[in-house]
Amino acid sequence: MERGIKKGIIALLFIVLLSSTISAEIIFTQPLKSTYNLGDEVSVPITISSLSDTSQDLGINLICNGTSINLLTWKGFPLKTGYPKDIPYSFGLTRDAIGGNSGTCNVQVTFGSDIKVSDPFKISDLLTISGVLQNSVFNSGDVVQISGKVTKETGENANGFVDATILTNDVNQNITQAGTINDGNFALNLSLPQNLKAGSYFINLNAYEEDSNGLPTNTGTSQYNISVNQVPTNLELILSSSELNPGDSLNVKSILHDQTGDPIDVKTFLTLKDSNDKIVEQQDIDANESFTYTVAPNEPPATWKVLATSQGLNSEQDFLIKEKESVDIQIINKTVQVTNNGNVPYNKTLLVKIGDTPLNVPVSLDVGESKKYILTAPDGEYQVKIVGGQDNEVTGTMSLTGNAVGIKEAGWSSFGVVFGWIVLISVLASGVFFAFKKVRKKPFHTRMSFRKNGEANIPVMKNNVFERKSNKAEMSLSMKGEQQDASVVCVKIKGLSELKNKKGSSASETLQKISELGESNNAAVYENQDYLFLILAPSKTRTFKNEKVALEMAEEVQKILTEHNRMFNQKLNFGISLNYGAIIAKVENGTFKFMSLGTLVTISKKIASLSEGEVLLSNNMNDLVRVYTKTEKQIREGTPVFVLETIKKEDEETKKFINRFMERQRRE
Repeated sequence: MERGIKKGIIALLFIVLLSSTISAEIIFTQPLKSTYNLGDEVSVPITISSLSDTSQDLGINLICNGTSINLLTWKGFPLKTGYPKDIPYSFGLTRDAIGGNSGTCNVQVTFGSDIKVSDPFKISDLLTISGVLQNSVFNSGDVVQISGKVTKETGENANGFVDATILTNDVNQNITQAGTINDGNFALNLSLPQNLKAGSYFINLNAYEEDSNGLPTNTGTSQYNISVNQVPTNLELILSSSELNPGDSLNVKSILHDQTGDPIDVKTFLTLKDSNDKIVEQQDIDANESFTYTVAPNEPPATWKVLATSQGLNSEQDFLIKEKESVDIQIINKTVQVTNNGNVPYNKTLLVKIGDTPLNVPVSLDVGESKKYILTAPDGEYQVKIVGGQDNEVTGTMSLTGNAVGIKEAGWSSFGVVFGWIVLISVLASGVFFAFKKVRKKPFHTRMSFRKNGEANIPVMKNNVFERKSNKAEMSLSMKGEQQDASVVCVKIKGLSELKNKKGSSASETLQKISELGESNNAAVYENQDYLFLILAPSKTRTFKNEKVALEMAEEVQKILTEHNRMFNQKLNFGISLNYGAIIAKVENGTFKFMSLGTLVTISKKIASLSEGEVLLSNNMNDLVRVYTKTEKQIREGTPVFVLETIKKEDEETKKFINRFMERQRRE
């Protein structure tokens, strides 16, 4: 029996020794990718075979940066000799499965004491954003459009969400917009606040994906820079005082405010107008500059106004020139001279004290008028005091003669001298008048016509269309003067120079009508080769609103030239353009001189040359007169022009002006 037990023990030991030598083979039947993103599915198919029948524990683990995560444990996994088993295993890279592990990882498979480790691969949580901004410079209130593509590090398109944030200095103005990522694509619109401060801002984009539990997996960020312009919203006029005495100085400052009230560093065009709406002064001033105007000492009391224009905004403010009743008193020899140096008639009583004797002298003076008074007293030296009101007292010592203390106006002796001069000047003027009348009876062959222009009849020379100095214009390449915006009617007439020199011809008469049309509306006339310019500038027309009149003039020029071609055999090949732009201008020796800023003259010529008898408007002019007109946009030789079809409505003043002009032409 003991012998049998020993044999059993020996057999058992043999079996144990034999089983310890059993070896299993583990094979990864499919290579892993080099990179995975969170949320991806990792497929790890394996095949296990054994040299003998066995049953061992099977384990699959994920090892990342030295940390092992058990993915699968199979107790007593059976294998038979010659029968390998395929295990099509896969696992998802979710936070539930792998926690927060990422970086370089391996899959480890264990079967009993056998271990197999896969090639390393990367688990990434990175998203890449490739965004495109439609623009990089905006005004407050604009919409910022941004779109783009979001991809995983694996190169696959992302599906998730994107947030865009613009951070400002005011947390209440921070802008956030959320959107979705569909198959990698996204598009967002961010509305900028109307009162967003000008400056540079960053747009921060944050893209992310979520798992089934709503936890973020892959994320990515990107940043873009934008600029917000200063948008002019308010033009402020600051006057040193709203009430001025004659002789005082007025200081004017203009501030152009942007959307947040901050100043904009640009120039402002200031215009000073008197009570009759006449332009007294005009000047361009810088943002930090003041405009100063000194009121004349005898300027009548009235309400004046200051107008400002900058960046399309206008502002206006009134100020009052107050009444000033004042006289200047001077003691000259034995007389007292009283001059009204105020701005209203002076009607008061002066107190004159000769020694201890007071005298009351009623004084009545117009503005600027002076009167002298002779003092008398018994022979001797006297202390004289004249009081003309508060803070207006004059004293002096005078040697007087006479029978009694008194004062009288020194009128008649002075009046006799003045009267003598008046008589002499009148006689000389009469002689000149009759001499002129006599000369005028002689034949004079130059044809002239007279028409009223303001207060006087002004002759218009018919033998030369462009000789009038009052409306003649000269162009300069460099000059100093006032910058102003002008409306320009440009007429191109082929062979203009030859036509205007043919005296008495139908073409010359027609050109004369165009010149007179411009002169009737205070337009400056400038000739350049085949081009005739009618320039309506504020310094000549005394108004900034010249666009409507220029429009009417252009239409009338077209009628004059069309009528000429209908009536006469000598046809005129013409084109007409209307343009608007800046010039530097001044009047020197009766001649209007100007310098074109930018391409005003060049573009006017170009558009006139494109005209085939129509009135063509530039883009600038069309914007200004679109309320009055119906136009059609065309592109001619690459240049955008607007063909005038109709003028919607004429105001009564323009109708009367054109009717008077046409009636005058018929009479002539």
